[in-house]
Amino acid sequence: MSTKNRPRILIIDDLFGRTHPDRANADRESLCAHLLIKDITNDEAGKEKSVRVKDPIADAVFVRGLRPSGSIVGDFVEHDLEGTLQVVRAGWNSRPPGSLPWALVLLDLCFYTGQVTEASERDRKGLGMPTGREGDESPEQYFGLQILEALQKEMPELPVIILSAQPKEEVSREFTSRGGLAFLSRRDRKGSELLREYIRRYGLIPDDQEEIVGHSNALLLALRTARNAASTKLNVLMRGETGTGKELIARFLHRCAQEGNANRPFIVVNSAAIASSLWNSELFGIEKKIATGVDRKRGEIRSAHGGDLFFDEIGDMREDTQAGILRVLEDRKVKPVGTEQYVDVDVRFISATEKDIEAKAAIGSFRGALLQRLRQGGTVFLPALRERMEDVPILVKKFVEKAQDANPSAMKRTIEPETLDKIRSFDWPGNIRQLHDCIVEAVNNYLDVEHLFPIHIKFPESGSRSISYPASPLSPTESTPSYVPTSSRTINELIAEIDEFDFSQHPTDDLVGKLPALERAYARLSARYLEAALKANTKNRSAEKPEGDFSIKQAVETMTGSKVEGYVPRRMIEQVLKNEANRPILEKEDSILAAVARTLSDRKTKRDKTK
Repeated sequence: MSTKNRPRILIIDDLFGRTHPDRANADRESLCAHLLIKDITNDEAGKEKSVRVKDPIADAVFVRGLRPSGSIVGDFVEHDLEGTLQVVRAGWNSRPPGSLPWALVLLDLCFYTGQVTEASERDRKGLGMPTGREGDESPEQYFGLQILEALQKEMPELPVIILSAQPKEEVSREFTSRGGLAFLSRRDRKGSELLREYIRRYGLIPDDQEEIVGHSNALLLALRTARNAASTKLNVLMRGETGTGKELIARFLHRCAQEGNANRPFIVVNSAAIASSLWNSELFGIEKKIATGVDRKRGEIRSAHGGDLFFDEIGDMREDTQAGILRVLEDRKVKPVGTEQYVDVDVRFISATEKDIEAKAAIGSFRGALLQRLRQGGTVFLPALRERMEDVPILVKKFVEKAQDANPSAMKRTIEPETLDKIRSFDWPGNIRQLHDCIVEAVNNYLDVEHLFPIHIKFPESGSRSISYPASPLSPTESTPSYVPTSSRTINELIAEIDEFDFSQHPTDDLVGKLPALERAYARLSARYLEAALKANTKNRSAEKPEGDFSIKQAVETMTGSKVEGYVPRRMIEQVLKNEANRPILEKEDSILAAVARTLSDRKTKRDKTK
């Protein structure tokens, strides 16, 4: 990985984070050598260091978590939660443009406070460490756990690994319940190997081959999900608006899964483009000549054997094709046209859609069983360009250089800051693809200029955005039907009833115009389900705070039945909240969804203020 893309980690530890007035922190140097990391804290300028790490796996910033950061005999040392959080925020929400966020945080648990005395200075060999207070060494009162709780509440997407000399079995339950992801012992001889694996598994790191560019949290979270999905052979679903780069991320996932085998095939199939009469032969192949002019054909699925098959526009796949693919996923066999013999296939399906495929499955226009098969290995949510505006400079630079290289007549040009401001002012409904086309047009229309100014940028004509999670607003004349729960019906029975509902048994007149109403009903059902999950994961209700302390992440994990990471919980809930069909639910006085909406709005306001 290039130096500019080397992961940045934050280490919060009272021993390694402290400073000395007259020398470098030898304990910090020892840790850097042990973990193969480079200290870039810049708080020991001018102090000679004895350790230099060659080819570090990460850059590290150290913070003590206490005040003062350096202490001598007579000083009082106190916990500094707010100061520590400010350092974390600086590298997460308000970092300089173009810089990487924290890949992850290494957090100590036990922080010693109190006065630095002659005895403590002598006992700790002049380390400026205090005597300690009651509770400093109590697993239930560790200051590190307070920091962890604060980080989980304010920055839940930030991965935190515990770095401690304490026995893991004594603290595992405490840090796990607060959102800690793993444990790294200071004494582990394989510390550098573990850290490298934790960065790969949990870290927010860019594409090391720079085929996908960007440093925004939203993009790095999507890359992390794709990296982890690549470690299995389970099928993966890509969700995102048009133009967000779903095929590019699919290729990234495929590359991460190669493990030294560069010959694994990657086959692309446009689901919507396969004619109904040809899907069998196109996907399964033709084994022998069965008609004049028809030669043997291997078929796309067999061509992907041993590798990955990318199904683009899966939401537009025809019903008969869906049935055939479901059979392949269940049996792992295909039967080419012209033979009765089945052929074994070993293929991982990576599917992509901009449609609300869950809603389509709920109303029967997409097979629910197929959807479940296609997302067994997880779902990768791709951010829209408007959600990663901090990546605009690097994207524009890449597209300008690409356009200049493709046209020998184009002069090299400088991108002016006001041009980037203009680009950020647009909503880009076509996302990165639309931005790319706009930049290419700007270069080709102005071949002989050496500066790219706002006057050269022509925004696309306004049109309807292709929303990945469409909402169907209520018309003014429609009212929201009330819902009366039926206590005798279980949730499984409700699911079965929806799944087995036969539209073909109803007169044609009854089918006309029902899709919007079905979508609104599905939206309201999802909202009530979410509200129930939130209530089930709410604590500390009181008269002063009737909504209590709810956990969005735990609610979504309750609904999905599996662990979710990154922006996934927020995205799922935002789609429910913004659907106008759910407005009556949000307007109830005791609506927990309204409290969630306020919380998300407050978080966004805080993020905007720190930018």
